[in-house]
Amino acid sequence: MTTYLNKYTLPSPEIPRDIHRNTPVEEYDFNYVFDVVPLKSDKVELRPLVPSLHAQLLFDGIQKHPEVLQWLGIKPFQSVEDVLVWMETTCRLPIDSLFFAIFTEPPHSETRVDPKDYVFAGVIGMINSNYQAMISEPGYITILTPFHRTHVQTHATGLIMHRILDHPSQGGLGLRRCQWITTTLNIASQNASKRLGYTPEGVLRCMRVLPPGKEGIQEGRPGVRQEDQMVRHDYYSSVTWYEWEEKIREHIDKLMARV
Repeated sequence: MTTYLNKYTLPSPEIPRDIHRNTPVEEYDFNYVFDVVPLKSDKVELRPLVPSLHAQLLFDGIQKHPEVLQWLGIKPFQSVEDVLVWMETTCRLPIDSLFFAIFTEPPHSETRVDPKDYVFAGVIGMINSNYQAMISEPGYITILTPFHRTHVQTHATGLIMHRILDHPSQGGLGLRRCQWITTTLNIASQNASKRLGYTPEGVLRCMRVLPPGKEGIQEGRPGVRQEDQMVRHDYYSSVTWYEWEEKIREHIDKLMARV
């Protein structure tokens, strides 16, 4: 009988618990497939996420508002070290992902605030970025509760969409497709995508295994790995480059101007 050689072993990287806690901004390698630039509107700045600057802010924010992780595939953070490891494994190591810290004026501010006095409002990523296929998407959108029902999500997602779909002559990447993926259980996220002009495409079933304790649509398969973890169905929608140029870019700019 023929023997087939296969030396593959499941990788189990040992991530130091304090990874990049003290790495200076100028020495932090974002490891992203596209250029790294900050993004800003007249009310929001998206600053590339750096552990030494933003890990404590994210931990403190989630501690005060743990509900914002309800539909995200993220285990609750028990310490800043948990945040540092998450930033390394989810935000930095995958070359298809770039995350931003969201900064804006303080909640309920009645006067225009200088950007240097903006406060931390959450995080947002550009994820599943594919150089060859020319696609990317806003992801891991985590807006702290005091900034819900404000301008923050519209401006943050609008800035990401501009970066993905704008022509390079306009400062964008000139990609072909901007997609939006969420769990079928998150109706608010689906409605947000429709408001932003995304076209619903359908549902892919049993696409993701969730961390232990997270709510999904289906129990794990008995007798196999991760049987105690629920799975979710993914809701897909998208904006293509030609839709962006025909009408969606103008639609996004109007939404951002209103809030």
